[in-house]
Amino acid sequence: MCKNCVQKKFYYDQIRGFNVKKRHNISFELWQEITKKCMICDFDKVVDLHHIDRNEKNNSRENLVGLCPNHHKMIHDMRYNKEVENQVREKLRDGSE
Repeated sequence: MCKNCVQKKFYYDQIRGFNVKKRHNISFELWQEITKKCMICDFDKVVDLHHIDRNEKNNSRENLVGLCPNHHKMIHDMRYNKEVENQVREKLRDGSE
């Protein structure tokens, strides 16, 4: 195996954990918990970390949710922003995060 394949196969979680800590200043375990599935549609293959208040420096647990790439893109698109934000608020209010 080449060096990149070895790193991906054996050190992926270590590298990912380092990057999560560096970029978001949260533990890898918390990141895994938040990005387990999209809070809106339950998609669980690829899940992004989204800051509810859009402040990337506010990494408190209450400000972070997992969104699939579709919902994450939609929440940052003015055409769908309100619709997706309302869905997030509703899920948080219902406690079904």
